[in-house]
Amino acid sequence: MSDTHKQLIAKLAEELGPATAQHLVSRLVEAAAKPDQVEGVLLLLDELLEVSPKVARAAIESFPDLLQRGRLGDAVAWLDLGIALAESSGAIGLKFFKESPLVLGLIEQPSVRSLVLETALELAEQDANVALEFLRVAPEVVTVILPEQLGAWLEIGLELTQVDFVVALEYIRQIPAVARVLPIHDARAWTTFGLKLISRNSFGKTDYFGTIEFLRTSPLILGDLENPSVRAKVVTVGSLLAERDSGSGIAWLSESPRLLRAMPNEGWRLKILQYGALVAERDAETALAFLRRAPELVSVIGESTEATARFEAWCTAGMEVLAYSVEGARAYFALESQKALTSVEAALNGVSLRQVARTVKLFAQGLCGTDLTIETLPDSLSREASVRATVSQDGRIISLPALLRRYPTAEENTRLYLVMAAHEAGHVEFGTYRLTLEPFADLVLALRQKYGHVKQVAPDTLAALFRLYPHPGLIQDLWMLVEDARVEFLLQQEYPGLQRDLRRFAREAVTTRSLTHGLTVKELVVDQLLQLSTAASQSVAIHEAIKEEIAILWPMCQAILAPTATAEEAVRVAHALYVRLEELLTTKGTMIQADPADDTSKDLGVGPSVSEQTGEDYRPVTNWVYRGAMNPEFIRQHDQDERASDDRKQSEDIERIASVAGGAQESSAQGQRNREGMRKATESDRLGGGRQLSSHVEELLALKVEQLAPLDHVGSGVRAVRYPEWDQEIDDYRLNWCRVVERAAEEGSGDIVAATLSAHGTEVSALRRFFESLRPPGLRRVPGQADGDEFDVDAAVRMCAERAAGADLSDRIYVRRERKERDVAAAFLVDVSGSTSRQLDSGRRVIDLEKEGLVLLCEALEAVGDQYALYGYSGQGRGQVDFLVVKDFDDQLGGKAAQRLGGLAPMRQNRDGAAIRHATAKLLAREARTRMLVLINDGRPLDDGYKDEYSLEDTKAALREARQRGVHPFCITIDREADGYVRRMYGDVQFAVIDHLEALPKRLPRIYQRLTT
Repeated sequence: MSDTHKQLIAKLAEELGPATAQHLVSRLVEAAAKPDQVEGVLLLLDELLEVSPKVARAAIESFPDLLQRGRLGDAVAWLDLGIALAESSGAIGLKFFKESPLVLGLIEQPSVRSLVLETALELAEQDANVALEFLRVAPEVVTVILPEQLGAWLEIGLELTQVDFVVALEYIRQIPAVARVLPIHDARAWTTFGLKLISRNSFGKTDYFGTIEFLRTSPLILGDLENPSVRAKVVTVGSLLAERDSGSGIAWLSESPRLLRAMPNEGWRLKILQYGALVAERDAETALAFLRRAPELVSVIGESTEATARFEAWCTAGMEVLAYSVEGARAYFALESQKALTSVEAALNGVSLRQVARTVKLFAQGLCGTDLTIETLPDSLSREASVRATVSQDGRIISLPALLRRYPTAEENTRLYLVMAAHEAGHVEFGTYRLTLEPFADLVLALRQKYGHVKQVAPDTLAALFRLYPHPGLIQDLWMLVEDARVEFLLQQEYPGLQRDLRRFAREAVTTRSLTHGLTVKELVVDQLLQLSTAASQSVAIHEAIKEEIAILWPMCQAILAPTATAEEAVRVAHALYVRLEELLTTKGTMIQADPADDTSKDLGVGPSVSEQTGEDYRPVTNWVYRGAMNPEFIRQHDQDERASDDRKQSEDIERIASVAGGAQESSAQGQRNREGMRKATESDRLGGGRQLSSHVEELLALKVEQLAPLDHVGSGVRAVRYPEWDQEIDDYRLNWCRVVERAAEEGSGDIVAATLSAHGTEVSALRRFFESLRPPGLRRVPGQADGDEFDVDAAVRMCAERAAGADLSDRIYVRRERKERDVAAAFLVDVSGSTSRQLDSGRRVIDLEKEGLVLLCEALEAVGDQYALYGYSGQGRGQVDFLVVKDFDDQLGGKAAQRLGGLAPMRQNRDGAAIRHATAKLLAREARTRMLVLINDGRPLDDGYKDEYSLEDTKAALREARQRGVHPFCITIDREADGYVRRMYGDVQFAVIDHLEALPKRLPRIYQRLTT
């Protein structure tokens, strides 16, 4: 044994003991790739001892672990790297010797281990931390990166040490993850994206949190994108966005997989990204709006060459807006403005309901003679293939798809809308839902006896009656088939002009279901009866297996095709069909298998998909698209109908309000989203995954369709409606922008009424007398009429004189007495924002004077007999504009109304435009010859994002809209400094400025008297 070996054994024995040391040296000799390895280990240990005895001991203690993992052959390079790290930091050296045996044990190929140690040594000369971090991830790195590319990846990490060593270490950790999704030539762009997320915190210090989160999470997000070209483009667009706004860059990265998955193919994805990059070079927020909404638009316009041209035209129009108005472009691409709505309609492939709603409404009303509302079916774009028209239980609302594109021409799609509406109007006209359950007592008894439901609770709806049958789906399909056939027959009898379109759409829409996986006899019978009920004079090929059954059942159906047939008869015919079909199929097999060589099935066609579980006894038919959907739940007991009618009346007012004012009511789910979604997401939230967005395209297409959607009942008696808002900067309306929440005002003490009347006793008496004198007399005398109740003496004398003079005679010699009425509806809208808490020199608050003035005004209005309402408004932000009902038109003064008036208190801010639009809508829902809106505020409108010119111009626009709709607005401002802005805010609308606030209570009634006489 050489002296070198003895010296090494002695050095190792100090920490490991003689036996272990001798075993290690012998194994080191065996594993040595070079003859001088033992000498090299000894020299390096001596050198390490000089650098740090503590690290040298750690190295010696790690030798057994290195031996156990079979890596003694790398001992020289291992020690050399350890020395380089220890020279930089003893702590790093200790960590290295503790962790490295395990790391080297995970790398199988000796050449790869050598490359790792050499690379780490090179890194250690520049940054020990980076070298150690690289060594930790090396086993995974070498599995995903080619050896020749390793240097390029690590070079980026070394460059990042100049920015921040924590960022550099995180980059090194993420190399394996990012290398799986991006090639090296895209890695630098990815890193640049992350560096653009560096920001300043609230203390003015550099904050690297966004960058570190990006490095950690972005590889996983990019991994959701399959195409490498798409990933690279996503990074490019994100980097452009982050350069202008880090939040937009983060939001885009997190949402990109979901948004791009919605695109039909890779070509469209790259096109969207190309345009997104162009927009991002100008403005980040605009680009993010484009990237979020473009997939929705593409899903609507289709994938054809024409669709591409339409999409590019939409983008070009948006870029033109961006050239002169960034805010306008943001609203355009976010689909929030009137210009956006116009452009979406221009890009559509098909006809939107919004474009033809008025025509459809007038057509349907002409058919059934009932005032109808046309509504967009919810989510009809996402369910386009299966969506069907519906009519509400009371027959007042017909719901149709937002878009029709079944045919190549606009005329054909419009005709389909008309046929759909005609069919639903037919259900209204011919009494489908006027039917009640009372006439079917005998049927219920028969079903209980036949099917053993004697103890079951009596059915309260037609759907419950159907559940008494063994196969509820079958009897429901038979009822719908028969009732639709009855309605369609009557429509063609009453309106022959509909025959051609009804027959054409019937032939094209109705097909039998596929026989590929088997079809029960019941299912095939229903499909064949359906074809016969819509075929008119066309022949129908009947399946051989059921010809006998159809020959019996079809004549039973034809009994309903008579001018005198009723909805009750339709239910009884469906019952008879069910019973007879049951009898006919007792001995026949339940399943008919498709015959591949059967030409008959080819003639019948292949219908839409149904359940593949062919073992079910009956699967309801799903292919009655043009006929619409029917709901047996709507047919109830008579007393239930009355209760349901009462429930509907509670929401009719707000429904009319949303309709007449162009407001969009919220569904409960949407309202919940809005209430919970007002907070901004943090960066880590957004990196965790994109937020789900409702379809703005569908919301746009629903605007200005008289939509009576379910109300957003935020709480008991609380409802929400959305309104547009005028943005003078973009010179356009922001659609569906403000959420007005209407609720009853908080109740307080009603003593204010009595106290005010007592304090102004003499004035109140004078007010009552004066306004009572304004009441019109019961009848007024109208002279000079062609007929009437008595002679007009003056006209008779004049006629005698004209006769004597030989002039032409007039026969208008009678007096008619007509009822004279003062037909006025007035709404008083009072600002109860926080500024009304301001105290005057007298010690009273502004709101106290407002309430006192309203009490005196109410006395005057009660005396004159006008219908009136009192409302307050405040709120916080466009998502929460509070509209407080103190006294509605039909409420009595006193009791609850007095308590709500007494309970008015200063609240938050005031968004005048939204409150004016809602008050206007409530006035338009009243029957009156003259409608007055009196706005009482104490200064400029002020709310989140609603101030200065923006708020003044929107208030002016809201008042202008009121005038255009036949409402006469008058504004009262109790602000001594109002002259500087009030003329611009109120425009051509009459207004008064009351600079002596104490005079407000007395002046309010006098102002009203001048306005209405």
